Amino acid sequence: MISLGIHVGHDRGAALIKDCELVGSIAEERLDRVKYSHSTGIPFKSIDALLKYHNIVFQDIDNIGISFAAVNITALKRYYLEQLCEYYKVESVDIVMVSHHLAHAEAVYNTSDFNNSIILVADGGGDLVDGLEESESVFFGNGNEISLLERRLQSNIFHKIERKQNHLYPFMNPSFYDKKISIGKKYEQISQIIGFGQGQEGKTMGLAPYGKSMIDFKEKSMSNIDFELTFADIIDTIYDKYKGAFQTYQKFILDERANIARTAQDMLESKVLNIVKYIIRKYKPQSICLSGGVFLNCVLNHKICKVASENNIKVHIFPASGDDGQAIGAAFAAHKLISEVKKKTGVLPFLGLSYTNREIDDCLKEILGIHYEIYDDETLISFIADKLYRNKIVGVLRGRTEIGPRALGHRSILANPMWQGMKDYLNSKVKHREDFRPFAPIVIEEEQFHVFDLVQHSPYMLLATTVKEKYRNQIPSVVHIDDTARIQSVSKSTDLFMHKLLLQFSKLTGVPILLNTSFNVANEPIVESPMDAITTFLKTEIDYLIIENYIITKGEK
Repeated sequence: MISLGIHVGHDRGAALIKDCELVGSIAEERLDRVKYSHSTGIPFKSIDALLKYHNIVFQDIDNIGISFAAVNITALKRYYLEQLCEYYKVESVDIVMVSHHLAHAEAVYNTSDFNNSIILVADGGGDLVDGLEESESVFFGNGNEISLLERRLQSNIFHKIERKQNHLYPFMNPSFYDKKISIGKKYEQISQIIGFGQGQEGKTMGLAPYGKSMIDFKEKSMSNIDFELTFADIIDTIYDKYKGAFQTYQKFILDERANIARTAQDMLESKVLNIVKYIIRKYKPQSICLSGGVFLNCVLNHKICKVASENNIKVHIFPASGDDGQAIGAAFAAHKLISEVKKKTGVLPFLGLSYTNREIDDCLKEILGIHYEIYDDETLISFIADKLYRNKIVGVLRGRTEIGPRALGHRSILANPMWQGMKDYLNSKVKHREDFRPFAPIVIEEEQFHVFDLVQHSPYMLLATTVKEKYRNQIPSVVHIDDTARIQSVSKSTDLFMHKLLLQFSKLTGVPILLNTSFNVANEPIVESPMDAITTFLKTEIDYLIIENYIITKGEK
């Protein structure tokens, strides 16, 4: 039995479940090379790539789940049925339309180890419900079933936050001031004021430690999830402070952007932690699953885990919490209509594509001005560790693509975390991004709790916490301004090659940690194919490129 999941909208993509197990998923942006790949069209590149990779033809698919956002999803069934039938030359196919928040819930719960769990979904917004839009939702997963317990709704009037009338106070329609807004959309709204565009809320998180909040957020204990947060909240306060500053608006925002970012971060943490504490009081769960774009915020996530840990509650956060994970949830929802699903977390997060030596060879032969050799694993590991020790920059493409927006060793740029100047060098010479943005450490699983103040394992780079004082001077290029780091831990069972590489680097330095950042430059998707990797390699100051067991250099090195 085979089910296909499809997400349409921003971060569209596809996923496959075969014989009750999740076997593949990829975001369309990795293939069409358009960041976030926002379109109302079916992501045919993703679907075709997955079908080819798994040796499946479209006619083998038994059921299809489709999700979107900010729509009445059931009304779109015929529209997308016609597209699929025309493209794949079939007369009909079974389709189930899956609501946005349910898709988030299905994805996180069915990739957890829990047999029952409370599921919290929080994002910018989901599907339409009685003219309003999903905002935050609480579900209960029990066995193979997921049921909605309660939810908060927001107005759909201001769905496009990037429009000036939806984030700049003087442009706002006063009749909308008191309309409810989601926590995620409020964070996005404030990020737009600072100057960060769609999908750039991570920049707000990175800038926040440089500032102080303009507002002291004091949350009252919640009696239900329908709390107050409105369209004008916080935005009006920021504008009032501008009016009293006696400077131009542009100068005020530039001067205060770190404080505005900290205000957004404090709001987010205050609201979401209050929801989590309410859930714990009311439902007394043994486990909590978190999904939706809000839970890509690593600082918030670790604070949630800390609250949960104090109450002996386990937490699972989905590595593709944003909409690029929607297709996985849609696939699970569709498959449950024809069969049970098996929980299998061992495949996470490497669910994308990989490439054969023949494919790599064919690609390399097309490129002039490069030299390449093939090494065995052990020689390759020694080579990479030595170059990193000498402060060289190494791009890596190995194995199947990671799901989610974080590079986790299969599509990564690696560097020496021990050199103080590495952060600035990478930002200016390779990544071409803002100097305030931090880089993440990748560490062997056995050492994560020794170096970092973690309360639970952090395999997906979704938790940020303090670096213990004794280690801060050892790895300065991955320690943020507030002494925190966004950690990825690696185990032997999930990525033996990377685990061995970290151990080899430790033999040279005494530090089993590397700097890990996504293999891309600013405003581009993470590389997917060998050709993507070579293109990025040639236009940056990356010193060595590793594609599987190939070592590639520029010129005749």
